[in-house]
Amino acid sequence: MAGTFSRSFQLVKESFQVLKKDKELIWFPMISLIVTVLLFISFTVPVYFLTDIKAGDITNNYLYYVLLFAFYLLSYFIVIFFNTGLITCAHRRLNGEDPTFSDGFQNAKKHIGRIFVWALISATVGIILRIIANKSNTLGRIVIAFIGMAWSLLTFFVVPVMIFENISVIQSIKKSGYLFKKTWGENVIGQFSMGFFFLMLGLIGIIPLVISFFIGSFIIIVLAVALVIIYWVILAIISSALSGVFVTALYNYANTGKVPSVYSPEVIESAFKPKMPRGIV
Repeated sequence: MAGTFSRSFQLVKESFQVLKKDKELIWFPMISLIVTVLLFISFTVPVYFLTDIKAGDITNNYLYYVLLFAFYLLSYFIVIFFNTGLITCAHRRLNGEDPTFSDGFQNAKKHIGRIFVWALISATVGIILRIIANKSNTLGRIVIAFIGMAWSLLTFFVVPVMIFENISVIQSIKKSGYLFKKTWGENVIGQFSMGFFFLMLGLIGIIPLVISFFIGSFIIIVLAVALVIIYWVILAIISSALSGVFVTALYNYANTGKVPSVYSPEVIESAFKPKMPRGIV
């Protein structure tokens, strides 16, 4: 546990050095979050009144899945679009340039066709897995969750491959899978621990909630809930920005074999330890 936390902290600290030099990077996940929340609110009303979700019966309601697919498509498009801008700026910073928010936004616009295709594929996979999960038992849902996780890992490098190598989405998916198998293999969960660091920070937010409930004052509880939500939103935005920076650094290392100067070699290289051989332990 201590070793994992230590690696996580070092990873966050070194990724944060890039964010300090280009504070405008934070605008990409911030705008993405705001637009996605507004999109979610805009879909809530029609889903509630036009489907049987209020009655708890959605498994055979085709309109529900049509609306859900539309939401998936638009939300994926928004997230991928702004993630493209973030990765563009991070890539330029890691290569010694001084990017602006406009640089990332313009490059995202340049690749808007590929972004839409990738969003369409992601939404299709997402809705298929959601339909299967809704019609499955508990074990089936666990299996679907693992399939979804595997898909996310195999497509981890799609955005940087797509925008930096200027190839089609299908080719980008294949190249992403190749880079994943070449680099992370079976050790990805143990080596990539940035999420662990932010999970620990997120859990700290529960403390003021617990204290407020013990105090019992309604006003204090409301204030505590509001502050914790703001705290979690800030963590989510920073985590997303740092994740984009680290994905870009990993992509650069996977392609060139060179560790970006802002990172310690052991931080990047530890993410690319070879697969453990199969056999008897």
